[in-house]
This record gives sequence, structure tokens and C-alpha cells, in this order.
Amino acid sequence: MSSRTARPLALAYVRVSTSEQADEGASLAAQRAMLTAEGERRGWDVEIVEDAGKSAKSLKGRDGLASALDRLDRGEAAYLLSTRLDRVSRSVADFAGLLDRAARRGWGMVLLSPNMDTSDPAGRFTANVLASAAQYERELIGARTREGMAQRKAEGVHVGRKPTLSADLVERIVDMYDGGTGLSAIARTLTAEGIPTARGGASWAASSVQAVLRSTTAQRIRSKRA
Repeated sequence: MSSRTARPLALAYVRVSTSEQADEGASLAAQRAMLTAEGERRGWDVEIVEDAGKSAKSLKGRDGLASALDRLDRGEAAYLLSTRLDRVSRSVADFAGLLDRAARRGWGMVLLSPNMDTSDPAGRFTANVLASAAQYERELIGARTREGMAQRKAEGVHVGRKPTLSADLVERIVDMYDGGTGLSAIARTLTAEGIPTARGGASWAASSVQAVLRSTTAQRIRSKRA
């Protein structure tokens, strides 16, 4: 009676961020199906490991991945299998650390898109290039966002959480103005009473009072009275 050779075990890692959970193509089920098929094609046994609603910006806080890596280090599995590099990590430093860890502990990482096996030099090189490109793109987007915010701030546009004032206060300002009180006089009154501006400032100006009078809330109050 011949003995059956044990097939290599691949831990198939699937992950979606919170924003991706409604995306059918990126769903956990879609990833599971692709990885199971790939494992069968390669002649591996596949065990699914998942992290739902988790970001790949850091390796921290992902219990599924942490468990898989521990098992790989202990020799309980031969491969970490995933659909894409960014399912595992978006950080060059983290991914480089994983590659070094895999080489030292003797396990491989296999990605479907692009098709690469990091247990060989060509696969490791390609994976590092892709990880670097992903981080560069993320940093470039961050830099552009900061530049845009700085430009808007320089132009006097409020940056950050949209300021709000209570409807009661807006109605009071409308009443004061429609009753004949000037913008500067309203500003002095609000400042003297210690009422913060829409941006949280302690001092009101005629321009900030005028902005309130032009707001959607003020227009709604006036339309109800018309």
C-alpha cells in the first residue's frame, strides 16, 4: 500500500478595508474563490485566513495576518498566498521586513496579481518595486492634499471640519440685522457676550457676521418668514 505524499499548505490571506466591503469584486468571497482555485492549480492545500474591515497601511491590528505569520514561522505552512500585494501591505518597510522574515524562516509569499513567487529572487525584486511604487503614490497624494489645503488657507478659505452655528444664534443675528443693527454693531455685541465665531474664534468681525447672513440657514429662516 503506497503512502500519499503530503501536499504543501498555503495560508490564503484575504482582506478588505471598511470602504471596500460593499465592493463585489474586492469582497472576501471573491478573494477566497481566486485563492482556492490557485492553490488547487499548484497542487497545494489551502486554508483561508482573513481580516475584514482592516487597512493595509500597517501590519498592526490585523489578527488574521499575525496568526498566519506565526504559523508560517513555526513551519506549519509553506506559503502565504494572496491576490495582490496591497492586500498584505502598503508599507515598503513592512513588506521588506516580511520578505526578510520569509527568507530567514524558509517560507514563500505568492501573489496572483502580478503573478509572482517571492521565494525566488525575481519575485522578491518585483514585489519590492511594486511596494515602493505604491508608497510613492500614497505619499504623492498626501503631499498634493497638504499643498491644496495650504493654498486654500492662504486664500482665506476655511480648511477642516465645516464650521457650524446653532440655528437659534443665526436667527438672532438675522433679527438684529433686519431690525436695523449694522454688521459692525452685531459683531461687537457677539464678541462682548463671549459667543464664539463659526470657526471657534473669540472675536467677531463685520465680515463674519455677513457670512452668517449669507448662509443657507439664514436664507431658510428668511424664506419661512416671507
